[in-house]
Amino acid sequence: MSTPTPAILRPEDYGATLGKDATSAFQKLFADVDRRLGRDAGGSVPVATVEIQLAGSYTVSDTITTPAPGRAQGLTIRGTGKRSTEIVMTGAAPMLVNQDRWMGVRFYDLSFRSTNPAATCLISYGAVGAQDWGWTNCEWRGTWLRGIGLDGGTNSNLNSEFMFDRCTVTGSYEDAWFHSGLSPQYPQQDQFLNYSFRDCKMEARYGDILRFDKGGAINVSGGSWIHVDKRPDGKPSRFFYMPATTHYDSVQSLTVVGTRFEPRDPANLVIDSSWKGQVQFIGCMDDAWAFKAYSAADDYAPHRYTNPGGVRYQGCQLTGRHRYTQTAAPSRQAIVYDQCARTVASRRTKPAFLDLQGGYVASMRISHRDDRDGIN
Repeated sequence: MSTPTPAILRPEDYGATLGKDATSAFQKLFADVDRRLGRDAGGSVPVATVEIQLAGSYTVSDTITTPAPGRAQGLTIRGTGKRSTEIVMTGAAPMLVNQDRWMGVRFYDLSFRSTNPAATCLISYGAVGAQDWGWTNCEWRGTWLRGIGLDGGTNSNLNSEFMFDRCTVTGSYEDAWFHSGLSPQYPQQDQFLNYSFRDCKMEARYGDILRFDKGGAINVSGGSWIHVDKRPDGKPSRFFYMPATTHYDSVQSLTVVGTRFEPRDPANLVIDSSWKGQVQFIGCMDDAWAFKAYSAADDYAPHRYTNPGGVRYQGCQLTGRHRYTQTAAPSRQAIVYDQCARTVASRRTKPAFLDLQGGYVASMRISHRDDRDGIN
């Protein structure tokens, strides 16, 4: 395999014109990317020798990546800025499909927008080749089924090391913006792990933000997470949703540091988790809407856990109640509140703050340390 001359590729080079559907142009562009792969001096996976540069608004109606066998790595797609560069999806198909091929892919300074509520921005099928994708200063907006979905079959693996830096999520998501484990019947999908979200603005109208039926090991730092509205069907929108499925212990980890949450409707939740691993919020707050009357209601519980393992809140400002449902005898459980405070005065006692349900609540281990409201 010879090494082609490095180049900059643009959709306009393949026939994209302003105001017309550019699906065919993008498909030709990505096919050319595959033809220009070069040798990796340090390994056996071919590398991209081009960079894709976008400027302006492009409309597409079908999947724009082209299937190809084997693995590839090191592709960069670069725009000129959020909203000044965007790809608009009008069709129901996934805009991007990674069929266990690409790793080391980077997106910079562009937006993805959908006008079709059945669309998905990216579906990544992982076995051995899908990993290490990153987005910097990118945005998702419009109406979607989901933003990013991770899937795979009996040989599922990888789909790991996804990083989001100073990204923005607006619009609506009928499923979720990021959904790991689209086919949770495959235990191997618990090998999907290591996801970082740094200083992101999650400001969706409605829909779950992170949903993990499989996989995990999630780190969130900084940022502002907002649900602007409630779902039309009345169901909750959740920032973190970990439904009750089987998981390996090693992937059930969520750490959130210095993040500000605004659910903005009593139906919306900060977290709904059935994980038995470790969940911790450090220096976070969800009290921006504590002035609303519903924040003092007994049934307002924006943090909810079912049969949890380790839960820790440290130095957080909290609104509403925290609901724990224990339907089985707890094992290796520790729930700790360390130097936390409740914004609403009526929630500053243990019975008023904790909403304990299920037949095994008497066996739960919940402790309060150096509590700012005097709970012990």
